[in-house]
Amino acid sequence: MRNWKYIFIALVIMLFAQSVQAEEAAAKKLSYDERMKIIENQFFAAAQEGKTIKGVLVEGNSLFNGTTAPQNHYEKPYAKEELRPVKFSAERNSKVFLLTKDGTLYYPTPPKGERISQSMNSPRIPRVLTEAQKKGPKLKPWATLVPLVGMEVEVFGEVYPGYGGIKGIYIESIKFEGDPQFEKQD
Repeated sequence: MRNWKYIFIALVIMLFAQSVQAEEAAAKKLSYDERMKIIENQFFAAAQEGKTIKGVLVEGNSLFNGTTAPQNHYEKPYAKEELRPVKFSAERNSKVFLLTKDGTLYYPTPPKGERISQSMNSPRIPRVLTEAQKKGPKLKPWATLVPLVGMEVEVFGEVYPGYGGIKGIYIESIKFEGDPQFEKQD
């Protein structure tokens, strides 16, 4: 009699697992445009509620070790001659932070509970385009952080409490002006 109870429990668990897999499969069947529309709607709804964070992406080594000249880190974080070595350092896995106007630093992290050994500078983050950007020249619908160092961005994601005044953030989507791939770097 006890064996039937275990078999019944096993069947219930298997049915539950199959229903979860079916839901995941249905979610994956969305087209790319449908997924991007959902991401845009989430971003703009969060922006209206004041849940997005606007800041400048800065490279950690130059920020903390004094290799860049003292200046207003928000308005103009790097002089023209400093930008190239800063981006080079970020490409070589230096940490990139989001610096807000009030001086808060956010450290980009993977989602809560996920263990990742790669740099968070390189994953593709869905880019939210404004209507004006959609009508102009074709822009990439994603971004990575390194080319954006020194630029002002607006991000949406999950914020974690962090340590020592630096907060963590899992960036789910990002919005910015221009196309860093084609901007001049003298």
